[in-house]
Amino acid sequence: MTKRSNTQAVLLAAGQGKRMKSSKPKVLHDVLGKTVLGRVLDAVDELNIDHVHVVVGHEAEQVRAFLQANPPKTPLSVHLQEPQHGTGHALQQVVPSLENFKGTLLVSVADTPLLQGRTLAALVDGHVEQKAVVTLLTTEVEDAKSYGRILRDKNGSVIAIIEDKDASEEQKKIREINPAIYCFEWPICKSGLFTLKNDNRQKEYYLTDMVAWAHKENHKTAGIKSTDWREVAGINSRLELAEATRLLRDMCIHELALDSGVTIVDPLTTWVAPEVSIGQDSMVLPGCHLTGKIEIGSNCVIGPNTVIKGPVVIGANSSVVQSNVSNSVIGSDCKVGPFSHLRDGNEIADQVRIGNFVEIKKSSIGKKTNVSHLSYVGDASVGSNANLGAGTITANYNHATKQKNRTTIGDGASTGSNSVLVAPITLGDKATVAAGTVATRDVPAGALAVGRARQENKEGWSDRKK
Repeated sequence: MTKRSNTQAVLLAAGQGKRMKSSKPKVLHDVLGKTVLGRVLDAVDELNIDHVHVVVGHEAEQVRAFLQANPPKTPLSVHLQEPQHGTGHALQQVVPSLENFKGTLLVSVADTPLLQGRTLAALVDGHVEQKAVVTLLTTEVEDAKSYGRILRDKNGSVIAIIEDKDASEEQKKIREINPAIYCFEWPICKSGLFTLKNDNRQKEYYLTDMVAWAHKENHKTAGIKSTDWREVAGINSRLELAEATRLLRDMCIHELALDSGVTIVDPLTTWVAPEVSIGQDSMVLPGCHLTGKIEIGSNCVIGPNTVIKGPVVIGANSSVVQSNVSNSVIGSDCKVGPFSHLRDGNEIADQVRIGNFVEIKKSSIGKKTNVSHLSYVGDASVGSNANLGAGTITANYNHATKQKNRTTIGDGASTGSNSVLVAPITLGDKATVAAGTVATRDVPAGALAVGRARQENKEGWSDRKK
């Protein structure tokens, strides 16, 4: 990754997003498993720059808490804008931290979750190559909605941006818009920033006016056009959030099908996040939701109606059918489901069978082991070539101590149907637990444990009932 020295970024995340009608800031809403702000920070991280500043305002503590829990790779600082008087005013809050900075300052809104690192790189690199003082990203759309319009002179140079609220009817016909992503040469632009005026309908200080300032001062301005309007689509309502989620889903599915050789049977009912990688000749059936960091090998079958939440790794030639999986590793040649639930913290070895209505949590399952029906395996270590019969339960929770206790099952061990293993307990290699047994003590290797009431037959019972 190329290091872009003398480059910093500012993300404007102070807006309230009134149309979201939400108690949390719009930048913290989810788009395929990540927040809007988190996805923009991912794009910035790809630039490999010196520093990123995030300006917060509405529900600032929520945003601060998110950033503290999910820091980007790029060194970060947070700045408060209170009250909020527009994008220009937001950038002014960062100026004290830029006292010794000289170089390219990338400034972007933080509500564009489809923004790609390569697009930001093209903007930053184009700004440097053209030796511009102000460079802005632009794109063309069919419906400009509420975006600012790009005004150019007869030579095609960008001379100003007019906000939708202040645009004339003729200017509103312009299809080239301003997504509010800029590069400013610093500290040249510092003086322009503090000349901004709020003589507009909103009584706010607009960063868009920096273009007119640069043009007036005979500083070079440039426009870098993005060919994919989807990348710069902003989020201002729940409908736009849903549309952005759909667009991102479509982009991911297109990439998987085109570049990775993956069959997506029904793209309209399949949701796949950018963090998901799937191997060649794998198939994703309808109704699947795959989010987070997920690595799926080749020749796998996922679905239908399967939810996988990363981090998850699934080896080649495995299938996960109508099941839920989170934070687990599944080996190659495994069969999971239908109706299995792999909760956090599992390591499943190769050639394992996890069948109908099986729940596994914080457990390791050895190679060629079967847990085929109606079982709960929690806080357990299960060896290879073991077989847990239908209805096997690891009773791991001690209500008195509020502690979870571990179960250890050796290689080649087996349990009969309706066995309960009361933890802490160890079953040795090739140990057997008879059907219906409640095992409360360790079972030595090769031994049989029987812990059930002896069967008694009452002859002639049915005749006595007449």
